[in-house]
Amino acid sequence: MTKLTVLMYHAITDSGGECSGADPHYAVTRSTFRTHLALVRDSGFLVSSVAGILASDVEGGKVAFTFDDGHESNAAAAADIVEHGGSADFFVNPATVGQRNYLDWQALGDLADQGISIQSHGDTHRYFDSLSEAEIEQELHVSKAQIEGKLARPVTLFAPPGGRMNVAVATIAKRLGYHGICSSRAGLWRVEASAWQIPRFAVLSSTGEGQFHRWIDQDNWEISRVMVRDRMLAGAKYLLGNRRYEQLRARILGSSHEVGTTP
Repeated sequence: MTKLTVLMYHAITDSGGECSGADPHYAVTRSTFRTHLALVRDSGFLVSSVAGILASDVEGGKVAFTFDDGHESNAAAAADIVEHGGSADFFVNPATVGQRNYLDWQALGDLADQGISIQSHGDTHRYFDSLSEAEIEQELHVSKAQIEGKLARPVTLFAPPGGRMNVAVATIAKRLGYHGICSSRAGLWRVEASAWQIPRFAVLSSTGEGQFHRWIDQDNWEISRVMVRDRMLAGAKYLLGNRRYEQLRARILGSSHEVGTTP
């Protein structure tokens, strides 16, 4: 069974280490990002999008790059990816496209022309585990229709904001014409098994080069360690609830930015 590493990024900091409008915990420097691309290349892998992998006959030798939220800094990452001859999936919220610190439709269209896959992150970045089924359907329908209408390219993937979703999401997404869901659960993607909960490794400001290399090298001990930590965090989110978890996280990290709320 083919197992692939899927990476989840959010934002790229500028030369001064700043990234306006983004959570610094989820931002990496551009030099770090370029190092990641070089490590993937030097390990013999191709930089790919999940959409591209699903649309082709999958063979080994690929690492999928994804970006959530549509922050304006993603354009710099896209330029580096294209320079490496690769692609990536950018998950965006139509409600925030063109707002301060976010890519606009023109920029997203330019990226799509360069081979970047533009996909759905919902319409308004609300957590899906707190929505009714009617609200979930609205978020998925509106985001898909908006992106396809603006960019004239199919939207086949969804990434739930904050990784939050319930059992109804996949059923609704499938009915609306989606082909897969990129989750925030850690682990390797067993491609032939399912596309409805594709695991991803969250690349953080604290992610070291050695750890990154072990992810793409699919080191068993490292994968297991990250998966255990991920399950513990998921349990904390469930017990505390979204609002209390975000408040606790903000106090621990010293940040007032709540990732799962509408900006």
